[in-house]
Amino acid sequence: MNKIILIFSLLCTTSCFAINPDQEYMMFLKKYEELSNLNDAKEMDMYADDAKITMKGIASDGIERSMSMSGKKAKEFYLENMEIIKKIGSQIKFSNVTVVRGQNSTKIKASRYGNEKCYTDNDYYMVVTKKEDKKLYITEEYLTIPQENLCKEGIKDDLALQLSLYANFMQKNLPMQVDRETNLEKITAQDKELIFVFRFIHFTANDFSKEQWEINGVPQLIQNICKDIPMKERLDKGAQLNFKVYYSDYTPITDIKMTKQDCSI
Repeated sequence: MNKIILIFSLLCTTSCFAINPDQEYMMFLKKYEELSNLNDAKEMDMYADDAKITMKGIASDGIERSMSMSGKKAKEFYLENMEIIKKIGSQIKFSNVTVVRGQNSTKIKASRYGNEKCYTDNDYYMVVTKKEDKKLYITEEYLTIPQENLCKEGIKDDLALQLSLYANFMQKNLPMQVDRETNLEKITAQDKELIFVFRFIHFTANDFSKEQWEINGVPQLIQNICKDIPMKERLDKGAQLNFKVYYSDYTPITDIKMTKQDCSI
């Protein structure tokens, strides 16, 4: 009887794979979810070094902005910030999973829920490719990052941790041109303070004085920050924002410090 059961189980195993050829990819996604929720560094081994990870956000002005990072850079970021990530302890859950097979790669589409902002990303997908070592790797990932926190209560709403992780993540992609004439050069976090360093690409003191910037530029900057949902959220939680602005030759123009009271004026 035991032999019959063994033979039946073996037949069932092979037939199950035959009936559901997508099982390998479903199990890959399940492993990714489990490692992510355990905050296990092995999760990052599932990414190819040349993977393209794209994060899309919709700003308060309605404009969609995207940021990309390579698999290698994502691994470096994770390892550098592992302790912060573990302390935050965010969790994800996949549902509505579909597998779309291609000739060389397979796309796994799913609804991705994250408890960090209580948001379900219905446009999430990853592309998985089998490399020379016959193992599957993520070679592309696309996810949407909501601008507004939809949670009634934060998961582990430690402001200093959140600011530190945000600054470290952004710093990986700097310098960044934020408009036609301005570069964002550096972001750092010190406890509950975020420090931004901006530099004009072409403008010098010959184009406008510090006084002119104080009269015209500073009020506009404060207004834009107060309209930006994530920045306003950080201010409301008690963060202080410090904006250091420089001419193109690194001569300082102004040093602005903002708290939530500045958005009440």
